[in-house]
Formats: sequence, structure tokens, C-alpha cells
Amino acid sequence: MSSDERNTYVSLLSSLLINAYMIWHLVDMFGAGTLSGPDALQIWARMVLWVICAAIVLTIVLTILFNIVFAIATGEKSPQFLSDERDRVFEVRGMGATTLVMIFGFIGAIVALALGQTPLFAFIQLYFSLALGSLAGDLVKLASYRHGG
Repeated sequence: MSSDERNTYVSLLSSLLINAYMIWHLVDMFGAGTLSGPDALQIWARMVLWVICAAIVLTIVLTILFNIVFAIATGEKSPQFLSDERDRVFEVRGMGATTLVMIFGFIGAIVALALGQTPLFAFIQLYFSLALGSLAGDLVKLASYRHGG
């Protein structure tokens, strides 16, 4: 397993954990009425900034742990961090999927605003289009690694 493939698994796990937390927290905040006041957008923005910081730390920690566990499990003395042409092709495929989902999410947020939705709704839609784009990119890369082409 290449280092790029390992890092894709870590990225996928990190994204799933962070976004599951985000959904849980949003549901909780909507249920408590926290996001129904005039400062709802500011509260949401603060939460997103915290989530971004947490995602960076979580990804670093998971990457280190995953590489240690992988090295122990495979008996690899010094891990290889080389990328070849195949890894670059898979990365481009993943970026294409990510970009496509993000574009549709952005257009969807613009349409939602045009139809009278609140800016908070549009920002939540943008956040999740970014999250789904990242998930789609990771899944395309993993499928490319698994199916070899």
C-alpha cells in the first residue's frame, strides 16, 4: 500500500469523524434554538472555525498513528513516501470528483438564496458540499487504487 493510499484512508476516516460531529452538533444547536437568533450566522461561523482546527489536528494525529500501526503490522523498517505517475493520476481523478461536487453545492447554495432561503442555510449547504466533495474525491481515489485503473 502506497503512502498516498494510506493517507487517503486517513483523510476519509478524519472527514467522516469530523462531519459526523458537525451534523450531531448542528442538530443539537437547531434543537436548542441556538441557530434561530440574529447572531446564528456568527455562532455557526465560530463552530466551523473550531471544526477546521480540530480536523487539522485529528488528521495529523491519525496520519501518525496509522503509519505507525501500518509499519508495525507489515514489519516495514522505513516507510516509502514515493509517489509515481499512477498516484498522480489517481489524485487528479479525486480532485475532479471533489471539484464537481463542490460546484454543484455552490450552485445549489446560490439557487437556495435566490429562492429565499436564509444565508445560514446557504452557508451550511456550502460547508456540506465541501465535505461531500472531499468524501467523493477520497472515494474516487480509493476506488482507483482498488481497481488499479
